Amino acid sequence: MTGNRNTPRFTAKEWNAGGAFQFYGSEKPRTFIVEVFMSEPVRGDLLQKAMDNAVQRMPYYKSTFVRKKGLYYYADNDLPLLAAESENPRTIGGETTNYHMLDVTYTGNKISFAMFHGLCDGLGLNRFIETTLYYYCCFKDGKTYNSEGIYTLETPYDPTETADAFEVKTNVDTKELRKLANSEKRFRLPELTTGKGPLIYRIPLKIKTSDFLSWCKEQGASPAAAISAMTAAAVEKQNHVKEGVIMAVLPFSLRKYLHADNTFKNTAAAIYLPVFPRECAELTIGELSAKLRGDMKKQMNEEMALLLSSSINMVVHLGKKLPFFFLKNKLMAMPENRPQDTFFIDYVGSLRTNDYSDQITEVRYLNPDPSHGAMFVVLSETAGYFHINFNQTFDSDCYFRNFLQVLDDNKIPYETLPRDTYLNPQVELPKEQK
Repeated sequence: MTGNRNTPRFTAKEWNAGGAFQFYGSEKPRTFIVEVFMSEPVRGDLLQKAMDNAVQRMPYYKSTFVRKKGLYYYADNDLPLLAAESENPRTIGGETTNYHMLDVTYTGNKISFAMFHGLCDGLGLNRFIETTLYYYCCFKDGKTYNSEGIYTLETPYDPTETADAFEVKTNVDTKELRKLANSEKRFRLPELTTGKGPLIYRIPLKIKTSDFLSWCKEQGASPAAAISAMTAAAVEKQNHVKEGVIMAVLPFSLRKYLHADNTFKNTAAAIYLPVFPRECAELTIGELSAKLRGDMKKQMNEEMALLLSSSINMVVHLGKKLPFFFLKNKLMAMPENRPQDTFFIDYVGSLRTNDYSDQITEVRYLNPDPSHGAMFVVLSETAGYFHINFNQTFDSDCYFRNFLQVLDDNKIPYETLPRDTYLNPQVELPKEQK
């Protein structure tokens, strides 16, 4: 980094291929936020010490970006990454956060981790959160907790932690790619055609982990497949869908299949789970959940993963070749120009909290508003509970209420939680650097 404190100039390093889609579109992207609620008020001094250890072990989380000839490159940022006491999330990428693309704030019992999705994906952010929480609890309690699975200062550094699975151009079988197009007509929620947003309405509930896993096991299902089936049934009940399919989109990581298990960078793709309206009438929720689990397993294999990665790779490398920024923007904004189906099911998994999990009372994943609106059903598991959040750009609880009816019909106990709204800040992206 060169230049003075107020106008830093960062040195471009490697091209960001895996996260390229996140930079382009008609509007600035918004942050992705994870809120962690602790059992006691947060001590800012210990949180800063914990973050210092986390970035000492994983300095790549201090990266910023440089834009050159319309492309975005990672750049080292030696300015301090500082925790701030704040009730609201801050705008990242600019002077307020020392030009970092990740920010940590706290207030009361809550720690908020905000990041730009171009830096890393959700699993990548989880790694930083896990390390920070580990050190925070160790410092606060004056003891060394079990660190299994967590990247601590004692964990040897591996260069593959910063590998970009999409940086090298691969060969693409266009005939096979066309088979991924999913030509079925897809039902779109009528609430999404009115241009609402970007304010997000969050409607949450929770189910005991043991209760939900027991039900899934009895049905031969999995949590993501079950939530997909239940949400599809809720959509069909509300709209009496006559044609097309109710399409669930499930983001998932390609790390295992691309042999990039250690990377913190973006490796996300998506699989599609179509539900035909007649299936909602002909199958029980348990049967539909089991069917969708089978559909998931057919797609989550190495052959399919390589096809998905090839499709991403093809677009990214084509965009790299285009001579003008507006052409790159037009191509790379494809997700914005092609609204993503009926709803998303985002199973973000669990944070590793080992033997201090009782100190974490809740974890909330706050996705930014998706292109052209959508309904996100975010599923996470923390401290003995599955948390299910309907995050949507329209103010209606009709699908949530139908979802609760499905739970009632299947005798799955649950607890509803207070609803709220949020609007994640926009990201300050770098301007073109000469």
